[in-house]
Amino acid sequence: MLRLLIVDDEPDIADGLYTLLEERFPFELELYKAYSGKTALEWIRRGKFDIVLTDIRMPVLSGLELHKHIRRLWPRCKVVFLTGHSEFDYVYEAIQYDNTSYLLKTEGHETILETIGKLTEDIAGERQIEGLMAKAMQQMEQSLPLLQNELLNELLHGEAAVMPDIAGQFEELRMPLDPRRPVLLMMAKLMASDRGAWKAGKTQLHAGMKAIEDQYGYSRLIMRYMFVGKDTIAWFVQPPASNPDEQPEEPARWSDIQLAVRDYAENAEGAFLRSFDISLFCLLDRSPCEWEDIADRWAMLEHEYNRQAGDRNGVVQVEFDETELYRAKMLRKSDLIGDYLATGQEEAFDAEWKHFTAEPMRLESVYAALSLVFLRHIHRFNLQERLSAHMDLSLLLQSSSHPLDSASLIGYYDRLAQTIFELQRQDQTERRDRTIDLLKGYIRDHLGDDLSLMRLSEVAEWNPSYLSRAFKKATGTNVLAYIHETKLKEAMRLLLQPDMKIHEISATLGFISPPHFTRFFKKACGFTPQDYRAREERQ
Repeated sequence: MLRLLIVDDEPDIADGLYTLLEERFPFELELYKAYSGKTALEWIRRGKFDIVLTDIRMPVLSGLELHKHIRRLWPRCKVVFLTGHSEFDYVYEAIQYDNTSYLLKTEGHETILETIGKLTEDIAGERQIEGLMAKAMQQMEQSLPLLQNELLNELLHGEAAVMPDIAGQFEELRMPLDPRRPVLLMMAKLMASDRGAWKAGKTQLHAGMKAIEDQYGYSRLIMRYMFVGKDTIAWFVQPPASNPDEQPEEPARWSDIQLAVRDYAENAEGAFLRSFDISLFCLLDRSPCEWEDIADRWAMLEHEYNRQAGDRNGVVQVEFDETELYRAKMLRKSDLIGDYLATGQEEAFDAEWKHFTAEPMRLESVYAALSLVFLRHIHRFNLQERLSAHMDLSLLLQSSSHPLDSASLIGYYDRLAQTIFELQRQDQTERRDRTIDLLKGYIRDHLGDDLSLMRLSEVAEWNPSYLSRAFKKATGTNVLAYIHETKLKEAMRLLLQPDMKIHEISATLGFISPPHFTRFFKKACGFTPQDYRAREERQ
Protein backbone atom coordinates (compact mmCIF):
# COMPACT_ATOMS: atom_id res chain seq x y z
CA MET A 1 0.00 0.00 0.00
CA LEU A 2 1.03 3.59 -0.61
CA ARG A 3 1.03 6.13 2.22
CA LEU A 4 -0.90 9.37 1.64
CA LEU A 5 -1.02 12.30 4.08
CA ILE A 6 -3.83 14.88 3.96
CA VAL A 7 -2.96 18.26 5.48
CA ASP A 8 -5.48 21.05 6.07
CA ASP A 9 -6.07 23.33 9.04
CA GLU A 10 -9.82 23.06 8.44
CA PRO A 11 -10.81 19.68 9.96
CA ASP A 12 -13.99 19.41 7.88
CA ILE A 13 -11.98 19.60 4.65
CA ALA A 14 -9.34 17.14 5.87
CA ASP A 15 -12.00 14.70 7.12
CA GLY A 16 -13.96 15.00 3.88
CA LEU A 17 -10.91 14.27 1.74
CA TYR A 18 -10.03 11.35 4.02
CA THR A 19 -13.49 9.81 3.58
CA LEU A 20 -13.48 10.47 -0.17
CA LEU A 21 -10.12 8.77 -0.71
CA GLU A 22 -10.83 5.90 1.71
CA GLU A 23 -13.99 4.97 -0.16
CA ARG A 24 -12.32 5.11 -3.60
CA PHE A 25 -8.96 3.54 -2.65
CA PRO A 26 -9.69 1.21 0.32
CA PHE A 27 -6.81 -1.17 -0.39
CA GLU A 28 -4.41 0.97 -2.44
CA LEU A 29 -3.82 3.76 0.09
CA GLU A 30 -2.94 3.90 3.76
CA LEU A 31 -4.39 7.27 4.75
CA TYR A 32 -3.20 9.74 7.37
CA LYS A 33 -4.41 13.26 8.14
CA ALA A 34 -3.08 16.29 9.97
CA TYR A 35 -4.91 19.45 10.96
CA SER A 36 -1.77 21.61 10.87
CA GLY A 37 1.52 21.86 9.05
CA LYS A 38 3.33 21.24 12.32
CA THR A 39 1.50 17.93 12.90
CA ALA A 40 2.16 16.95 9.28
CA LEU A 41 5.88 17.59 9.80
CA GLU A 42 5.83 15.26 12.81
CA TRP A 43 4.29 12.56 10.61
CA ILE A 44 6.84 12.85 7.82
CA ARG A 45 9.66 12.75 10.34
CA ARG A 46 8.31 9.43 11.62
CA GLY A 47 8.35 7.69 8.25
CA LYS A 48 8.20 7.90 4.48
CA PHE A 49 5.10 9.09 2.64
CA ASP A 50 4.43 8.52 -1.04
CA ILE A 51 1.88 11.33 -1.55
CA VAL A 52 1.10 14.47 0.45
CA LEU A 53 -2.09 16.41 -0.35
CA THR A 54 -1.77 19.75 1.43
CA ASP A 55 -3.36 23.15 1.80
CA ILE A 56 -1.06 26.12 1.23
CA ARG A 57 -2.04 28.81 3.71
CA MET A 58 -1.86 27.40 7.24
CA PRO A 59 -0.76 29.08 10.49
CA VAL A 60 2.68 28.38 12.07
CA LEU A 61 3.88 26.13 9.22
CA SER A 62 2.52 26.78 5.74
CA GLY A 63 2.18 24.25 2.96
CA LEU A 64 5.16 25.77 1.14
CA GLU A 65 7.34 25.49 4.25
CA LEU A 66 6.17 21.91 4.71
CA HIS A 67 7.10 21.24 1.08
CA LYS A 68 10.71 22.23 1.79
CA HIS A 69 10.91 19.68 4.61
CA ILE A 70 9.37 16.99 2.40
CA ARG A 71 11.90 17.66 -0.37
CA ARG A 72 14.72 17.31 2.14
CA LEU A 73 13.44 14.17 3.91
CA TRP A 74 11.62 12.28 1.14
CA PRO A 75 12.58 13.80 -2.25
CA ARG A 76 10.58 11.20 -4.21
CA CYS A 77 7.33 12.02 -2.37
CA LYS A 78 4.59 13.43 -4.64
CA VAL A 79 3.20 16.71 -3.26
CA VAL A 80 -0.15 18.08 -4.43
CA PHE A 81 -1.08 21.61 -3.33
CA LEU A 82 -4.73 22.56 -2.90
CA THR A 83 -4.87 26.18 -4.04
CA GLY A 84 -7.31 28.93 -4.95
CA HIS A 85 -7.05 31.12 -8.06
CA SER A 86 -5.67 33.98 -5.98
CA GLU A 87 -2.91 31.77 -4.59
CA PHE A 88 -1.49 30.50 -7.87
CA ASP A 89 1.36 33.01 -8.04
CA TYR A 90 2.14 32.14 -4.43
CA VAL A 91 2.58 28.43 -5.25
CA TYR A 92 4.12 28.87 -8.72
CA GLU A 93 7.72 28.64 -7.49
CA ALA A 94 7.11 25.39 -5.59
CA ILE A 95 5.53 23.53 -8.50
CA GLN A 96 8.66 24.01 -10.58
CA TYR A 97 10.20 21.13 -8.62
CA ASP A 98 9.86 17.49 -9.63
CA ASN A 99 7.08 15.48 -7.99
CA THR A 100 5.07 18.64 -7.23
CA SER A 101 1.69 19.68 -8.68
CA TYR A 102 -1.44 21.57 -7.69
CA LEU A 103 -5.23 21.33 -7.72
CA LEU A 104 -7.67 24.23 -7.62
CA LYS A 105 -10.03 24.09 -4.66
CA THR A 106 -12.91 24.81 -7.04
CA GLU A 107 -12.34 21.52 -8.88
CA GLY A 108 -14.67 18.68 -7.95
CA HIS A 109 -14.15 15.37 -6.21
CA GLU A 110 -13.68 13.44 -9.44
CA THR A 111 -10.72 15.62 -10.43
CA ILE A 112 -9.11 14.97 -7.05
CA LEU A 113 -9.72 11.23 -7.38
CA GLU A 114 -8.35 11.18 -10.93
CA THR A 115 -5.23 13.07 -9.83
CA ILE A 116 -4.55 10.73 -6.91
CA GLY A 117 -5.26 7.69 -9.08
CA LYS A 118 -2.78 8.93 -11.69
CA LEU A 119 -0.14 9.49 -9.00
CA THR A 120 -0.57 5.95 -7.66
CA GLU A 121 -0.08 4.61 -11.19
CA ASP A 122 3.01 6.78 -11.66
CA ILE A 123 4.52 5.53 -8.41
CA ALA A 124 3.78 1.92 -9.35
CA GLY A 125 5.52 2.49 -12.67
CA GLU A 126 8.54 4.04 -11.00
CA ARG A 127 8.81 1.04 -8.73
CA GLN A 128 8.87 -1.44 -11.58
CA ILE A 129 12.14 -3.29 -11.36
CA GLU A 130 12.69 -2.93 -15.11
CA GLY A 131 12.73 0.82 -14.79
CA LEU A 132 15.03 0.73 -11.81
CA MET A 133 17.38 -1.65 -13.59
CA ALA A 134 17.48 0.52 -16.71
CA LYS A 135 18.57 3.51 -14.63
CA ALA A 136 21.07 1.38 -12.76
CA MET A 137 22.59 0.06 -15.98
CA GLN A 138 23.20 3.62 -17.16
CA GLN A 139 25.19 4.30 -14.00
CA MET A 140 26.92 0.94 -14.01
CA GLU A 141 29.40 1.84 -16.74
CA GLN A 142 31.22 4.16 -14.37
CA SER A 143 31.04 1.62 -11.55
CA LEU A 144 32.30 -1.42 -13.48
CA PRO A 145 35.91 -1.35 -12.20
CA LEU A 146 34.70 -0.99 -8.63
CA LEU A 147 32.16 -3.81 -9.03
CA GLN A 148 34.77 -6.03 -10.69
CA ASN A 149 37.13 -5.45 -7.76
CA GLU A 150 34.34 -6.24 -5.31
CA LEU A 151 33.67 -9.57 -7.01
CA LEU A 152 37.35 -10.49 -7.16
CA ASN A 153 37.74 -9.55 -3.51
CA GLU A 154 34.84 -11.83 -2.59
CA LEU A 155 36.51 -14.67 -4.46
CA LEU A 156 39.83 -14.03 -2.73
CA HIS A 157 38.16 -14.23 0.66
CA GLY A 158 35.99 -17.27 0.01
CA GLU A 159 32.55 -15.74 -0.40
CA ALA A 160 30.88 -18.96 -1.53
CA ALA A 161 27.69 -17.18 -2.55
CA VAL A 162 29.39 -15.91 -5.72
CA MET A 163 30.54 -19.33 -6.93
CA PRO A 164 27.31 -20.92 -8.28
CA ASP A 165 26.83 -18.17 -10.88
CA ILE A 166 30.38 -16.97 -11.30
CA ALA A 167 30.21 -17.24 -15.10
CA GLY A 168 27.07 -15.10 -15.21
CA GLN A 169 28.58 -12.50 -12.89
CA PHE A 170 31.79 -12.32 -14.94
CA GLU A 171 29.75 -11.78 -18.09
CA GLU A 172 27.50 -9.16 -16.47
CA LEU A 173 30.50 -7.19 -15.19
CA ARG A 174 32.42 -7.68 -18.45
CA MET A 175 35.33 -9.14 -16.57
CA PRO A 176 38.33 -9.66 -18.87
CA LEU A 177 39.05 -13.00 -17.17
CA ASP A 178 37.50 -16.37 -18.02
CA PRO A 179 35.87 -18.25 -15.10
CA ARG A 180 36.04 -21.54 -17.02
CA ARG A 181 39.84 -21.59 -17.17
CA PRO A 182 42.50 -21.83 -14.46
CA VAL A 183 44.05 -18.63 -13.16
CA LEU A 184 47.52 -17.82 -11.83
CA LEU A 185 47.78 -15.70 -8.69
CA MET A 186 50.47 -13.27 -7.66
CA MET A 187 50.61 -11.20 -4.49
CA ALA A 188 52.70 -8.08 -3.94
CA LYS A 189 53.27 -6.40 -0.59
CA LEU A 190 54.12 -2.69 -0.67
CA MET A 191 56.83 -1.68 1.79
CA ALA A 192 58.50 1.65 2.42
CA SER A 193 62.15 1.82 1.42
CA ASP A 194 64.94 2.42 3.89
CA ARG A 195 64.32 6.17 3.57
CA GLY A 196 60.98 6.03 5.39
CA ALA A 197 57.23 5.78 4.76
CA TRP A 198 55.96 6.34 1.24
CA LYS A 199 53.95 9.42 0.43
CA ALA A 200 52.16 8.26 -2.72
CA GLY A 201 48.37 8.09 -2.49
CA LYS A 202 46.06 5.49 -4.00
CA THR A 203 45.41 7.62 -7.09
CA GLN A 204 49.14 7.92 -7.81
CA LEU A 205 49.65 4.20 -7.23
CA HIS A 206 46.82 3.31 -9.62
CA ALA A 207 48.26 5.66 -12.24
CA GLY A 208 51.65 4.05 -11.71
CA MET A 209 50.18 0.57 -12.14
CA LYS A 210 48.52 1.62 -15.39
CA ALA A 211 51.81 3.01 -16.71
CA ILE A 212 53.63 -0.20 -15.72
CA GLU A 213 51.02 -2.32 -17.49
CA ASP A 214 51.30 -0.19 -20.64
CA GLN A 215 55.09 -0.36 -20.64
CA TYR A 216 55.82 -3.85 -19.32
CA GLY A 217 52.59 -5.76 -19.92
CA TYR A 218 52.46 -8.67 -22.32
CA SER A 219 49.94 -8.84 -25.11
CA ARG A 220 49.93 -12.61 -24.84
CA LEU A 221 48.65 -12.41 -21.26
CA ILE A 222 45.43 -11.24 -19.63
CA MET A 223 46.38 -9.57 -16.35
CA ARG A 224 43.98 -7.98 -13.89
CA TYR A 225 45.24 -6.34 -10.72
CA MET A 226 43.46 -4.96 -7.66
CA PHE A 227 44.48 -3.42 -4.35
CA VAL A 228 43.58 -5.52 -1.32
CA GLY A 229 43.71 -3.18 1.62
CA LYS A 230 46.31 -0.44 1.82
CA ASP A 231 49.54 -2.34 1.18
CA THR A 232 48.69 -5.42 -0.91
CA ILE A 233 48.16 -5.93 -4.64
CA ALA A 234 46.67 -9.08 -6.17
CA TRP A 235 47.17 -10.11 -9.80
CA PHE A 236 45.00 -12.57 -11.70
CA VAL A 237 46.72 -13.93 -14.81
CA GLN A 238 45.42 -16.06 -17.69
CA PRO A 239 46.45 -16.79 -21.28
CA PRO A 240 44.55 -14.81 -23.93
CA ALA A 241 41.01 -15.91 -24.74
CA SER A 242 40.85 -18.71 -27.27
CA ASN A 243 38.53 -21.52 -28.27
CA PRO A 244 36.56 -22.40 -25.12
CA ASP A 245 36.44 -26.04 -26.20
CA GLU A 246 40.21 -26.42 -26.27
CA GLN A 247 42.00 -28.68 -23.82
CA PRO A 248 43.32 -27.20 -20.57
CA GLU A 249 46.62 -25.35 -20.93
CA GLU A 250 49.64 -27.65 -20.91
CA PRO A 251 52.16 -27.32 -18.07
CA ALA A 252 54.77 -26.12 -20.57
CA ARG A 253 52.55 -23.22 -21.60
CA TRP A 254 51.96 -22.23 -17.98
CA SER A 255 55.70 -22.38 -17.41
CA ASP A 256 56.16 -19.76 -20.14
CA ILE A 257 53.40 -17.65 -18.59
CA GLN A 258 55.10 -17.78 -15.20
CA LEU A 259 58.37 -16.60 -16.72
CA ALA A 260 56.57 -13.68 -18.34
CA VAL A 261 54.79 -12.77 -15.09
CA ARG A 262 58.05 -12.98 -13.16
CA ASP A 263 59.70 -10.63 -15.65
CA TYR A 264 56.73 -8.25 -15.36
CA ALA A 265 56.98 -8.33 -11.56
CA GLU A 266 60.70 -7.54 -11.60
CA ASN A 267 60.10 -4.56 -13.90
CA ALA A 268 57.23 -3.37 -11.69
CA GLU A 269 59.44 -3.70 -8.62
CA GLY A 270 62.09 -1.44 -10.13
CA ALA A 271 59.53 1.10 -11.38
CA PHE A 272 57.86 1.38 -7.96
CA LEU A 273 61.19 1.90 -6.23
CA ARG A 274 62.28 4.61 -8.69
CA SER A 275 58.94 6.42 -8.91
CA PHE A 276 57.45 6.07 -5.43
CA ASP A 277 60.34 4.98 -3.21
CA ILE A 278 58.33 1.82 -2.47
CA SER A 279 59.68 -1.73 -2.40
CA LEU A 280 57.59 -4.57 -3.78
CA PHE A 281 57.82 -8.09 -2.38
CA CYS A 282 56.08 -10.40 -4.87
CA LEU A 283 54.92 -13.95 -4.22
CA LEU A 284 53.98 -15.88 -7.36
CA ASP A 285 51.97 -19.08 -7.19
CA ARG A 286 53.93 -21.88 -8.84
CA SER A 287 50.89 -23.34 -10.58
CA PRO A 288 47.46 -22.12 -11.73
CA CYS A 289 44.32 -23.07 -9.83
CA GLU A 290 40.60 -23.30 -10.40
CA TRP A 291 38.53 -20.29 -9.38
CA GLU A 292 36.86 -22.16 -6.54
CA ASP A 293 40.29 -22.71 -4.96
CA ILE A 294 41.44 -19.09 -5.16
CA ALA A 295 40.63 -18.26 -1.53
CA ASP A 296 42.78 -21.15 -0.30
CA ARG A 297 45.69 -20.23 -2.57
CA TRP A 298 45.45 -16.59 -1.48
CA ALA A 299 45.44 -17.61 2.18
CA MET A 300 48.55 -19.72 1.57
CA LEU A 301 50.30 -16.79 -0.13
CA GLU A 302 49.51 -14.69 2.95
CA HIS A 303 50.87 -17.47 5.14
CA GLU A 304 54.04 -17.67 3.06
CA TYR A 305 54.52 -13.90 3.31
CA ASN A 306 54.31 -14.06 7.10
CA ARG A 307 56.67 -17.04 7.17
CA GLN A 308 59.35 -15.19 5.19
CA ALA A 309 59.51 -12.28 7.60
CA GLY A 310 63.29 -12.02 7.48
CA ASP A 311 63.79 -12.09 3.72
CA ARG A 312 61.15 -9.97 2.06
CA ASN A 313 62.49 -8.73 -1.25
CA GLY A 314 62.33 -9.55 -4.93
CA VAL A 315 60.06 -12.11 -6.54
CA VAL A 316 59.49 -15.45 -4.81
CA GLN A 317 57.84 -18.38 -6.53
CA VAL A 318 55.82 -20.34 -3.97
CA GLU A 319 55.11 -24.05 -4.02
CA PHE A 320 52.55 -25.27 -1.56
CA ASP A 321 52.48 -28.50 0.37
CA GLU A 322 49.36 -30.30 -0.88
CA THR A 323 48.46 -31.60 2.57
CA GLU A 324 48.74 -28.14 4.08
CA LEU A 325 46.75 -26.66 1.20
CA TYR A 326 43.99 -29.23 1.70
CA ARG A 327 43.93 -28.57 5.44
CA ALA A 328 43.69 -24.79 4.95
CA LYS A 329 40.90 -25.24 2.43
CA MET A 330 38.81 -27.48 4.68
CA LEU A 331 39.35 -25.32 7.75
CA ARG A 332 38.27 -22.21 5.85
CA LYS A 333 35.17 -24.02 4.65
CA SER A 334 34.36 -25.18 8.17
CA ASP A 335 34.55 -21.55 9.37
CA LEU A 336 32.20 -20.52 6.56
CA ILE A 337 29.81 -23.30 7.52
CA GLY A 338 29.86 -22.00 11.09
CA ASP A 339 29.00 -18.49 9.91
CA TYR A 340 26.02 -19.75 7.90
CA LEU A 341 24.86 -21.82 10.87
CA ALA A 342 25.05 -18.85 13.26
CA THR A 343 23.18 -16.49 10.93
CA GLY A 344 20.48 -19.00 9.98
CA GLN A 345 21.35 -19.04 6.27
CA GLU A 346 20.10 -22.55 5.63
CA GLU A 347 20.27 -22.49 1.83
CA ALA A 348 23.82 -21.14 1.82
CA PHE A 349 24.76 -23.71 4.47
CA ASP A 350 23.32 -26.57 2.41
CA ALA A 351 25.18 -25.44 -0.72
CA GLU A 352 28.51 -25.11 1.11
CA TRP A 353 27.94 -28.36 3.02
CA LYS A 354 27.39 -30.17 -0.27
CA HIS A 355 30.78 -28.95 -1.54
CA PHE A 356 32.43 -29.64 1.79
CA THR A 357 31.28 -33.25 2.04
CA ALA A 358 32.02 -33.98 -1.63
CA GLU A 359 35.73 -34.07 -0.77
CA PRO A 360 37.22 -37.00 1.15
CA MET A 361 38.05 -36.23 4.76
CA ARG A 362 41.74 -37.04 5.01
CA LEU A 363 42.70 -35.33 8.24
CA GLU A 364 41.53 -35.74 11.81
CA SER A 365 42.12 -32.02 12.33
CA VAL A 366 39.28 -31.30 9.91
CA TYR A 367 36.91 -33.38 12.03
CA ALA A 368 38.13 -31.56 15.12
CA ALA A 369 37.55 -28.17 13.48
CA LEU A 370 34.05 -29.20 12.42
CA SER A 371 33.21 -30.38 15.93
CA LEU A 372 34.53 -27.08 17.28
CA VAL A 373 32.22 -25.16 14.92
CA PHE A 374 29.18 -26.98 16.31
CA LEU A 375 30.33 -26.82 19.95
CA ARG A 376 30.92 -23.07 19.63
CA HIS A 377 27.45 -22.59 18.17
CA ILE A 378 25.79 -24.73 20.85
CA HIS A 379 27.52 -22.80 23.62
CA ARG A 380 26.82 -19.39 22.08
CA PHE A 381 23.09 -20.02 21.75
CA ASN A 382 22.71 -22.21 24.85
CA LEU A 383 21.35 -25.17 22.88
CA GLN A 384 22.84 -28.10 24.79
CA GLU A 385 19.69 -29.10 26.66
CA ARG A 386 17.38 -28.67 23.67
CA LEU A 387 19.68 -30.53 21.27
CA SER A 388 20.35 -33.34 23.74
CA ALA A 389 16.68 -34.26 23.46
CA HIS A 390 17.26 -35.03 19.77
CA MET A 391 20.95 -35.98 19.41
CA ASP A 392 23.84 -37.59 21.25
CA LEU A 393 26.21 -34.63 21.62
CA SER A 394 29.01 -36.66 23.19
CA LEU A 395 30.36 -37.50 19.71
CA LEU A 396 31.40 -33.87 19.31
CA LEU A 397 33.92 -34.38 22.09
CA GLN A 398 35.32 -37.55 20.50
CA SER A 399 36.29 -36.22 17.08
CA SER A 400 39.83 -37.54 17.39
CA SER A 401 38.73 -40.98 18.60
CA HIS A 402 35.19 -41.26 17.32
CA PRO A 403 33.61 -44.69 16.86
CA LEU A 404 32.06 -43.80 13.47
CA ASP A 405 33.46 -44.12 9.97
CA SER A 406 33.80 -41.04 7.78
CA ALA A 407 30.40 -41.37 6.06
CA SER A 408 28.56 -41.96 9.34
CA LEU A 409 30.27 -39.01 11.00
CA ILE A 410 29.36 -36.70 8.12
CA GLY A 411 25.78 -37.96 8.40
CA TYR A 412 25.86 -37.16 12.12
CA TYR A 413 27.05 -33.60 11.50
CA ASP A 414 24.39 -33.18 8.82
CA ARG A 415 21.58 -34.31 11.15
CA LEU A 416 22.92 -32.02 13.86
CA ALA A 417 22.88 -29.03 11.49
CA GLN A 418 19.35 -29.77 10.31
CA THR A 419 18.18 -30.08 13.92
CA ILE A 420 19.73 -26.69 14.73
CA PHE A 421 18.00 -25.09 11.74
CA GLU A 422 14.69 -26.64 12.79
CA LEU A 423 15.10 -25.17 16.27
CA GLN A 424 15.89 -21.80 14.68
CA ARG A 425 12.69 -21.98 12.63
CA GLN A 426 10.69 -22.85 15.73
CA ASP A 427 12.21 -19.90 17.60
CA GLN A 428 11.51 -17.53 14.71
CA THR A 429 7.91 -18.71 14.48
CA GLU A 430 7.41 -18.34 18.23
CA ARG A 431 8.88 -14.83 18.22
CA ARG A 432 6.73 -13.86 15.26
CA ASP A 433 3.58 -15.31 16.84
CA ARG A 434 4.25 -13.53 20.14
CA THR A 435 4.59 -10.25 18.30
CA ILE A 436 1.43 -10.90 16.25
CA ASP A 437 -0.45 -11.64 19.49
CA LEU A 438 0.92 -8.40 20.92
CA LEU A 439 -0.34 -6.51 17.86
CA LYS A 440 -3.77 -8.14 18.02
CA GLY A 441 -4.07 -7.18 21.67
CA TYR A 442 -2.94 -3.65 20.95
CA ILE A 443 -5.51 -3.32 18.16
CA ARG A 444 -8.32 -4.63 20.39
CA ASP A 445 -7.35 -2.25 23.21
CA HIS A 446 -6.86 0.83 21.02
CA LEU A 447 -9.70 0.71 18.49
CA GLY A 448 -10.27 4.42 18.94
CA ASP A 449 -6.61 5.38 18.60
CA ASP A 450 -4.05 5.59 15.81
CA LEU A 451 -3.87 2.13 14.21
CA SER A 452 -1.86 3.10 11.16
CA LEU A 453 0.74 0.70 9.87
CA MET A 454 3.38 3.17 10.95
CA ARG A 455 2.11 3.17 14.55
CA LEU A 456 1.79 -0.62 14.65
CA SER A 457 5.33 -0.98 13.32
CA GLU A 458 6.51 1.15 16.24
CA VAL A 459 4.64 -1.11 18.68
CA ALA A 460 6.07 -4.28 17.14
CA GLU A 461 9.53 -2.78 16.51
CA TRP A 462 9.33 -4.16 12.96
CA ASN A 463 9.53 -2.23 9.73
CA PRO A 464 6.08 -1.71 8.11
CA SER A 465 6.74 -3.91 5.07
CA TYR A 466 7.87 -6.87 7.16
CA LEU A 467 4.95 -6.36 9.54
CA SER A 468 2.46 -6.57 6.67
CA ARG A 469 4.02 -9.77 5.32
CA ALA A 470 4.41 -11.44 8.71
CA PHE A 471 0.86 -10.60 9.81
CA LYS A 472 -0.61 -11.97 6.56
CA LYS A 473 1.50 -15.14 6.82
CA ALA A 474 0.55 -15.75 10.46
CA THR A 475 -3.16 -14.90 10.29
CA GLY A 476 -4.14 -15.37 6.66
CA THR A 477 -5.47 -11.81 6.48
CA ASN A 478 -3.89 -8.40 6.10
CA VAL A 479 -3.62 -5.88 8.93
CA LEU A 480 -6.26 -3.49 7.62
CA ALA A 481 -8.80 -6.27 7.15
CA TYR A 482 -8.14 -7.48 10.70
CA ILE A 483 -8.65 -3.96 12.08
CA HIS A 484 -11.91 -3.61 10.16
CA GLU A 485 -13.10 -7.03 11.32
CA THR A 486 -12.25 -6.22 14.96
CA LYS A 487 -13.98 -2.84 14.76
CA LEU A 488 -17.06 -4.45 13.23
CA LYS A 489 -17.31 -7.08 15.99
CA GLU A 490 -16.90 -4.42 18.68
CA ALA A 491 -19.47 -2.21 16.95
CA MET A 492 -21.98 -5.08 16.97
CA ARG A 493 -21.32 -5.64 20.67
CA LEU A 494 -21.71 -1.97 21.56
CA LEU A 495 -24.90 -1.64 19.51
CA LEU A 496 -26.50 -4.19 21.82
CA GLN A 497 -26.03 -1.73 24.68
CA PRO A 498 -29.09 0.58 24.43
CA ASP A 499 -27.52 3.31 26.55
CA MET A 500 -24.75 3.93 23.99
CA LYS A 501 -25.56 6.41 21.27
CA ILE A 502 -24.40 5.94 17.68
CA HIS A 503 -22.07 8.94 17.77
CA GLU A 504 -20.50 7.59 21.00
CA ILE A 505 -19.85 4.22 19.39
CA SER A 506 -18.40 5.97 16.34
CA ALA A 507 -15.96 7.96 18.50
CA THR A 508 -15.08 4.91 20.62
CA LEU A 509 -14.07 3.00 17.49
CA GLY A 510 -12.00 5.85 16.04
CA PHE A 511 -14.20 6.89 13.11
CA ILE A 512 -13.85 10.50 12.03
CA SER A 513 -17.63 11.06 12.05
CA PRO A 514 -20.92 9.15 12.60
CA PRO A 515 -21.70 9.19 8.84
CA HIS A 516 -18.32 7.60 8.18
CA PHE A 517 -19.11 4.90 10.78
CA THR A 518 -22.52 4.32 9.22
CA ARG A 519 -21.04 3.84 5.73
CA PHE A 520 -18.44 1.44 7.11
CA PHE A 521 -21.01 -0.62 9.02
CA LYS A 522 -23.51 -0.82 6.16
CA LYS A 523 -20.82 -1.80 3.66
CA ALA A 524 -19.63 -4.58 5.98
CA CYS A 525 -22.94 -6.20 6.97
CA GLY A 526 -25.68 -4.68 4.80
CA PHE A 527 -27.46 -2.77 7.60
CA THR A 528 -27.08 0.68 9.05
CA PRO A 529 -26.15 0.68 12.76
CA GLN A 530 -29.68 1.84 13.63
CA ASP A 531 -31.28 -0.97 11.58
CA TYR A 532 -28.96 -3.56 13.12
CA ARG A 533 -29.79 -2.37 16.66
CA ALA A 534 -33.53 -2.40 15.94
CA ARG A 535 -33.36 -5.88 14.42
CA GLU A 536 -31.44 -7.27 17.39
CA GLU A 537 -33.87 -5.68 19.83
CA ARG A 538 -36.81 -7.35 18.05
CA GLN A 539 -35.11 -10.72 18.36
